[in-house]
Amino acid sequence: MQDVVFRKSLKYYISMGGINLNIAICEDEIEQQQIIVEMLNNLEINEKFLVHKFSSGEELIEAYAKSKRFSIILLDMKMKGIDGIKTARRIREYDLNCIIIIITSIVEYAIEGYHVNAFDFILKPVKKEQLNTILKRAINQIRNKNEKLYVIENRDRKIVIKLSEIIYIESRGRKINVICETDTFLKNNNISSEEKELCNKDFIRISRYYLVNLRYIKEIRSDAIILNNQWLLNLSPKLHKRVYDRFTDYIMEMM
Repeated sequence: MQDVVFRKSLKYYISMGGINLNIAICEDEIEQQQIIVEMLNNLEINEKFLVHKFSSGEELIEAYAKSKRFSIILLDMKMKGIDGIKTARRIREYDLNCIIIIITSIVEYAIEGYHVNAFDFILKPVKKEQLNTILKRAINQIRNKNEKLYVIENRDRKIVIKLSEIIYIESRGRKINVICETDTFLKNNNISSEEKELCNKDFIRISRYYLVNLRYIKEIRSDAIILNNQWLLNLSPKLHKRVYDRFTDYIMEMM
């Protein structure tokens, strides 16, 4: 049976703008599962993540068949039923991009794991320091691959920033203000054009004046949204249901 473990409370994840990573542990020994969970919860990384526990390869494959996806899979090689290699091969039929980290007590299994494009391997007994080092590299790879860029090009200069750094975009007539945590940039474009470009990149229109990055929303009220830096932006009553539903979907997608 799948079990989900929050690294911190759900309130924490929502206030921080959503859950970034889904990590799956596939291990048929419950005691080993718990040891790995405790190590994950004490890792020296700042990323927010959920831990999903599976007690067999069959359970993990079933989750993928039901359209569940994971950023990182910690996969035991020697399990009852389908072993780790066969499980990894089935997972690759669904997902070529997830990072698979092999956990094994037999070095030969680790070598065989490279045939399923395993990211790395950890020898049992699992040590916190090794797990921490490998996960840091894995998370950096995910971050570098997924990070999208945003270009602000005006007549006299071009600026490139990370899309994730944008908190919201404010309409200024035929121009917009791009609001980040430490800077504000003026861009020659209207907010409707920006909405078309960013609506599939986790931005939502909350009024005629504001386009907001979903990851920065902390709370939705009847007439306003609260950002995780405590800023308040007016929310159009006509758009309330759409914003609420999209934010709810966003949270569920991250889970």
